[in-house]
Amino acid sequence: MPHNQFPSTQRSKAWGRITILFALIALALTALPATALAGTDTAGNVLATDNDANPSGVEGDLYWAGQSLNLDDTSIDRDIIAAGDTLSIRDCTVGGAIRLAGRTIDIAKTTVDGSVTVVGQHVVLNSDSTANCFYAIGETVALRGSTKSAALAGDTVTIDGTVEGDVEVWADKLILGKNAHITGTVNAHVSEDPERAAGAEVGALKIDRTENEDTSTANDVIGGIVAAALSTCFVALLLELVFPRATAGAAGMLHQRPMPLWVSGLLGAIAIAPAVLLLIISIAGLSLAGALLCGVIGIALVSSAFAGCAIARMVGHNQNRYAMAAVGGIAAGVLTAIPLVGDFISGVAFVFTLGYIIQIIWRNAHLKSQQPANTPELPAA
Repeated sequence: MPHNQFPSTQRSKAWGRITILFALIALALTALPATALAGTDTAGNVLATDNDANPSGVEGDLYWAGQSLNLDDTSIDRDIIAAGDTLSIRDCTVGGAIRLAGRTIDIAKTTVDGSVTVVGQHVVLNSDSTANCFYAIGETVALRGSTKSAALAGDTVTIDGTVEGDVEVWADKLILGKNAHITGTVNAHVSEDPERAAGAEVGALKIDRTENEDTSTANDVIGGIVAAALSTCFVALLLELVFPRATAGAAGMLHQRPMPLWVSGLLGAIAIAPAVLLLIISIAGLSLAGALLCGVIGIALVSSAFAGCAIARMVGHNQNRYAMAAVGGIAAGVLTAIPLVGDFISGVAFVFTLGYIIQIIWRNAHLKSQQPANTPELPAA
């Protein structure tokens, strides 16, 4: 296997995470109130919802969020960034790029000067549509228009249009329609032989069968689990050394008040995506959005070790705290490295750590608000 290709299991895992991420963004934006996104800023960017009328022209970028987008016969000078359930773009000209996340995405009779990057369940770049490049992930992905290059991933990928260059495909099933005209090479990472219609024209077709591909061995899996256990143990010991009050506080909170901790962590995790997007859209909040993302990444990196350390301290509260931190870190590392269930365990640890942080912030703010003002008394007359 060439060095620039990943095993099929790793590719599937990466696609799954990307799809979940964009689906979360789409659902979060769909739930936003209509008043949150409306109007035009001084740079000519339009912020719209599904309750807004179809704009005839946009001088800057179009930001959209809602249930159903039906953009018809519109000129967008720069980019379209949208998320929702059903997204339809027809008879439009786009001077920049298109970035979409949704369940059903249909781009038809539209000219895009830049790239088209979309994630959804059913995705199609329809006939008479042109783009510089087309990148798509979905359950079903269809390219029926024209583009200079493409990278497509899905259960079923259909190419029935023109590509003036190379195409990368990761799919269970690849269909090359009779109108397919590809001047470059189709690198197909598929689990079954592609279906090729009689009229399909392809410069070259390279097939990488991934049906039974499994480059990982038992030794690789065991080695990964051991490495994860040791690294998580080290982080847990470091947390116990630097933040002993935090690990003890999380252990006590989990024992005494578990419900507020889990609920606040879950709500906080759900609110991350819309909060970041709203800050980005507000332009002035870009620095805050970056700071928030950095904080989320930091929490995610240490959450498994922190959760393992706190739970171990709660269970063995009478034991040596460093020994329990080591045990908790090893247990957390092993659980998060186990195939299939590791991602779920990591998510639970993230919710736990985020919930503890939110509870501490809330408690400190509440105590501060209850402190009496330190104002000197007036002298008696």
